Amino acid sequence: MDHETNEALRKTIHILVGLLAFLLKTVPWRYAAGVAAFFVIVNWLLLHRVVGTRISRHERGYDAGLVLYPAAVFALIVTFNWHIEIAAVSWVLLAFGDGFAGLIGRAMPIAPLWWNREKSWGGILGFILCGGGAAYCAALYFEGPLLEPLIITVLVCAVAESLPLGIDDNVVIPIVAGGMLAVTAIEPYAVGQPAIAWPWLALNTLLAILGFAFRGVDASGALAGWILGTVIVIGGGPALYVALLTFFIIGTLCTKLGYKHKQEAGLAQEGGGRRSAAHAFANCCVAAVCAAACWRGMGLVPLFMGVAALATAAADTTGSEIGQLIGKRAFLPLTFRRVERGTEGAISIEGTLAGIVSAFLVALAATAMLVHQLRRGFTGGVVIDRTHVILVLTACGVVGSYFESILGSWEKKLAQPIPNGTMNFLNTLIGAFLFWVAWHWVPMFGFEF
Repeated sequence: MDHETNEALRKTIHILVGLLAFLLKTVPWRYAAGVAAFFVIVNWLLLHRVVGTRISRHERGYDAGLVLYPAAVFALIVTFNWHIEIAAVSWVLLAFGDGFAGLIGRAMPIAPLWWNREKSWGGILGFILCGGGAAYCAALYFEGPLLEPLIITVLVCAVAESLPLGIDDNVVIPIVAGGMLAVTAIEPYAVGQPAIAWPWLALNTLLAILGFAFRGVDASGALAGWILGTVIVIGGGPALYVALLTFFIIGTLCTKLGYKHKQEAGLAQEGGGRRSAAHAFANCCVAAVCAAACWRGMGLVPLFMGVAALATAAADTTGSEIGQLIGKRAFLPLTFRRVERGTEGAISIEGTLAGIVSAFLVALAATAMLVHQLRRGFTGGVVIDRTHVILVLTACGVVGSYFESILGSWEKKLAQPIPNGTMNFLNTLIGAFLFWVAWHWVPMFGFEF
C-alpha cells in the first residue's frame, strides 16, 4: 500500500471514530473513559501487530498518534465529565477538523500557508468548514455550547493546528478546543472576572519587544510570548505572570551563558539561542490554560498549577543548558549508565542542582507576589502556608522535568522520535498535575476551595 493510500485510510478512520463522540450523551462517562483507556493500551501494544503499516506512518507499524488519539479522548471525558458536551464537541473537532484538514490539504492544497509551508490554505479551510460543521451538529445534539463560543473555538483550533509547534495534533486540538470552550461556553463560578492589570500588560508588551531586540526570541517567539503573556496576566494576574517572567529570564540567561562553547560542542540551542513560537507554546501553554481557569473563578489551585508548570519548564531548561555547559558526568536517569553529554534524556548532577534552584526561584517569586496581593486585600479570606507552597512547587517542577528525562531516555526504543515540543509540553502538564495531587495531601491554604 503506497503512502498516499496509507494516509487516506488513516485519516478516514480518524474521522469515523469521531462519530462515537455522539454516544457520550447516553453512555455514562466512566464507561466511556474506561473504553478510551482500554484502546490506549490496545493501540500501544497490539494494534501495530494486527494492522502493520496500513494505518501507520512508520514502516514498522508504530505511530504515536495511534496512542495519543484515545489518550486525548480519555483526558477530555475525565476532565469535562461534568460538562460532557465540551468533551464531545472537542472530540468531534479533533476527528473531523484534523481529519479533513489532512485529506483536503492533500487533494486541494490551494497554496502553502505563509507561517508554515508544510500546511496549506486548503487544509485550514477544510478544518474550518468540515470540522466546524461537524462540531456545530454535535453542539446541537448535546444542546450546547452556543454558536458564538463555537465559532471562536473552531477558528482558534484551525490556527493552532496549522502552527509549526512540533506537538502532535492529537494533543494540541483537544487542549485548545477544551480550553476555549471551558473559557467561553461555561458560566463562571465567580460573580465577575478580575480587573485587568493594565500596567502588567504594558510590561508584557515591552518585554516581548526587548526579548526580540536582544535576540532572546525570534519574531514568532515574540508574538507567541506576547499572546501567552497576555492570557496569563488577564487570567492569573501578577503572581502567575511573575512566574512566567522569572522563567523567561532564567531560561534566556542559561541559554546565552557559554553559548559559543556549547555551539562548538554541537550542543547549543538552534537559531543562535533564540526561542520560537513552538518553544513558547510548548513551555507555557499549560500555564495559559490554568490562567483561563483562574479567570473563570476556579480559585487559587489552578493558579499554583500554572506556577508548577512554569517551575517545571524552568527546571528542564536550566538543567539542560547548565548540564551541557559544566556537567562533568552525564548519565541516564533510570540506569545511571554514563553517556555522552547531549544524549537525549541524560542528566548530570550540576544540571539537576541548577534545575532545582531555578524551580525554587520561580516558586519563590510567584508566592511572594501572591502574598503581596493578599496583604493588599486583592483576594480576601485566603491564607497560604508559604513554606509548604514553595517546597511543593519546587518538588513538582523538579519531578516534572525528571519525567522528561525518563521519556527522553526511552525515546531511542521507539519507532519514531518524540518531538521535543511534545516532551516539553508533557513535562509541564505533569508538573501541574503533581501540584493538583499534592493539594489533596499537603495543607497549603487556609480554607478549602
